[in-house]
Amino acid sequence: MPNEQVKLINFRQERASNLLFPKPAILSSENANWTDIHFEYHQQPEYDTTEHRMTMHVIATALSPASSERWLDGHFQKDVFNERDSAIFPAGTVHREYARVHHEYARVHHEYARECVSEKQFMFVAFEPALLKQAGQEIVNPDCIELIPHFATVQDPLIQGILLNLKEELESGGIGGSLYVDQLKTTLALHLLRKYCTCTPRIATYSNGLPKYKLQQALGYINAHLEQDIQLADLAELLGMSRYYFVRLFKQSMGVTPYQYVLQQRVERAKVLLRHRERAISDIALECGFANQSHFTKHFRQFTGRTPKAYQKR
Repeated sequence: MPNEQVKLINFRQERASNLLFPKPAILSSENANWTDIHFEYHQQPEYDTTEHRMTMHVIATALSPASSERWLDGHFQKDVFNERDSAIFPAGTVHREYARVHHEYARVHHEYARECVSEKQFMFVAFEPALLKQAGQEIVNPDCIELIPHFATVQDPLIQGILLNLKEELESGGIGGSLYVDQLKTTLALHLLRKYCTCTPRIATYSNGLPKYKLQQALGYINAHLEQDIQLADLAELLGMSRYYFVRLFKQSMGVTPYQYVLQQRVERAKVLLRHRERAISDIALECGFANQSHFTKHFRQFTGRTPKAYQKR
């Protein structure tokens, strides 16, 4: 391994991944105003990164087959990444990678081989170490929370699903809103605590969910702010608990996550407004807190089986 100065990579800095890869990211959360996490989607030709150390934990998921040679804290290993394999890189790990497309595997197994064999496709999410400590502060001693590296391939459908949902949220222009991203972030943190940390937490379950008065506080706040971009942190602060416990207890109380409940209530409010046929559907969408008419139509159909226009004309 070349004796080079180790570069410090901080994905909070503008276009930080340009220090590692020959081409810029195709999709990035750089301007999305997300807190604690950063997402990127890449298509890269063969590359050889410099030796580097990242300030954030990173989870990378392959979207096409590729071969990789890695130097990790001085240890060398070879990997073959299949589609949707993941790797976990804790903050501070000294890392260098030489990656190339796995041509023979791609020709046999990858459905888009003709188009994709020349470039490696992957996505990653980087997140602040404090995110795990915040998630575990009510579960274990936060000082003992340490993310375990997984440099060989990991098949984890939940991790894959969360990263794909983050990608779709960026591609849609952020129509899910802050509550949706916060919920994905919370789910990821709790999942990592359960499966990939040195301290395995025993997460308590509460058969009764939130106390009734706290549940009414949460529901009242949501229904009073449906037209706004509701923040998970605001709901948790209102009830005096961490957002991680709030999400768990709310779902135990209501049978759905806070984000799903907000969508349900927005659709219910829209149904009332749609009975006034003179109202424009685009105006109703915004009044009920949807990002736009397309976002409104998608979720209204999911909950009712009809489009807003069909519902209005019934």
